[in-house]
Amino acid sequence: MNKNLICHRATEAQSIKQVEVKVEAEKKSLPLPMPLPRIFFSGSPCLCGTFFIIFLILSCLAPPYLFSSDMTLIASLSGDKIMGKFNQPSAIFFDESKKRLYVADTGNNRLVSFDPDFNFISEFDAGGELKYPMSAVRNSKEQFFVIGGPEKNGLFLIDISKKIFKQFDIRDAPARENPILPWKLAIDKNDTLYIIDKANGRILIIDSDGRYLREIKFENKFIDFSDVRVDADGNIYSLSTLERKIYIFNNKGVFISSFGKMGNKVNEFEFPVSIAISPNGFIYVLDQHKGSVLTFKKDGVFQSSFSKNKWKNQGELYKPYYIFADMGNKIYIVDRGNNRIQIFQGGK
Repeated sequence: MNKNLICHRATEAQSIKQVEVKVEAEKKSLPLPMPLPRIFFSGSPCLCGTFFIIFLILSCLAPPYLFSSDMTLIASLSGDKIMGKFNQPSAIFFDESKKRLYVADTGNNRLVSFDPDFNFISEFDAGGELKYPMSAVRNSKEQFFVIGGPEKNGLFLIDISKKIFKQFDIRDAPARENPILPWKLAIDKNDTLYIIDKANGRILIIDSDGRYLREIKFENKFIDFSDVRVDADGNIYSLSTLERKIYIFNNKGVFISSFGKMGNKVNEFEFPVSIAISPNGFIYVLDQHKGSVLTFKKDGVFQSSFSKNKWKNQGELYKPYYIFADMGNKIYIVDRGNNRIQIFQGGK
């Protein structure tokens, strides 16, 4: 018998390798393929080609979340002798024009700034008037908008160059059942502000002068919005922690789609707390209980996850609270349980 032919005898003189391919698909995602026949090889020159065919089969049938993205930890900030240590930081904002990172250091009642190499620059506390900053953004006029105050739900305008620190009023917003309760902030390239009104289940859209433009709210349905982001095209993304859902709206505020559900599978949410949008259009969802970041396409198709819920070690997250992605796809995470900011470089 030609030694290069497929052999069905286990006693063949040359070593025999058995490749058994069995692909299992999730019940609700992919149909279970027909089992492939057992194939035996004995020194066959077609061995490499056969393995290549098997690899192609696995690549086609495997669900996309088997392939994880590459995230590299590039920095970890917790403080030093000059700036002191962070104390329960709550939010991050990266200013693309100035290339500066700003951290809302809540427990220390201050905003802290860093240069592009993550070296400490300065801190600002409005002469002791700034209390418990929970969310912060900066516009093209170098003005800050901060949610904080003694009750952690006031809205303030800060202009450092003009030494202005004052309450920022929203004008002409339609009255709802409850007073406005600011929760989280986002800003777009036109300096338009997006403010979660936690008490009324809506997102208020206003200009930098405080003038009401429009709102996002579902009629006859209360959505517990907990975070909000805007992409370069003006599309709006919001998270509902209680529903474990991401809501997507176009640049006019019209609802497009939603996705997400509660569960402990790799592509499900346990307790999502924050979202970010990458420059290449992926949605990052920070899950506090999992201690990880889940990545989705805009259509809700799961791509990958990274990090894990552990304490102290670099690259691991413990009770993470907030996530932000800049235009270079650097991913900034408030690792609140460790009182630090961890910075990852995502794929480009």
